[in-house]
Amino acid sequence: MTPAKIAPRAQARNADQMVELLKQAATRQLILNGFAGLSIQRIVSEAGVSKGALFHHFPTKNHLIAAAFGDLLRTFEQELSNLGCRLRKGEIGRTAFVRHVVETFASDMFIGSMEIALAIRVEPDLSELVADSVNVWRAGLNAFWTDTFALDLPPEEARTHWAMASNLLRGHAFTSTFGVEPDAREKFILAFEQLILSKAAIKKAANPT
Repeated sequence: MTPAKIAPRAQARNADQMVELLKQAATRQLILNGFAGLSIQRIVSEAGVSKGALFHHFPTKNHLIAAAFGDLLRTFEQELSNLGCRLRKGEIGRTAFVRHVVETFASDMFIGSMEIALAIRVEPDLSELVADSVNVWRAGLNAFWTDTFALDLPPEEARTHWAMASNLLRGHAFTSTFGVEPDAREKFILAFEQLILSKAAIKKAANPT
């Protein structure tokens, strides 16, 4: 009996699903075991595919990591963008907005992205592979702040202000991975709101057309 041929569209769909499984498995392994403990065998075992399938879609492990990193950053950016929209629409208040942003930075997404960010320092080829994603992320992060808030500052000072905001959030998130006092996060939220947002005006949401 002649095997049934798989339609090109079905093949493409199956290939896309396999790529997604591999990227998701790589992300979970990064979060669970860190970059140093990331192995191809663990990735393919979790994804339920063969090593041959992995290397069919990604030339090297670093190509897979770079693709997973790009997805992490896009998800991160979308989460923040959604929070900005909710604040501008009046669905949440300023303190709730800060709390959600802090929680987003302290999420597993941050842990996974930090593992890769640290690895970039010692993996030149990985650094090159993720360069475009990092540049897009930096631009998106700045846009998140400037789309959400207005500051009565010259453009360069405003960029510095929002860069400091992002660095404070990253620092708190990194510290949180080692554990914090029960009320430390609430103290940070209140301090962040006072230090960073006290002179920032929330932009009005655009009216839907």
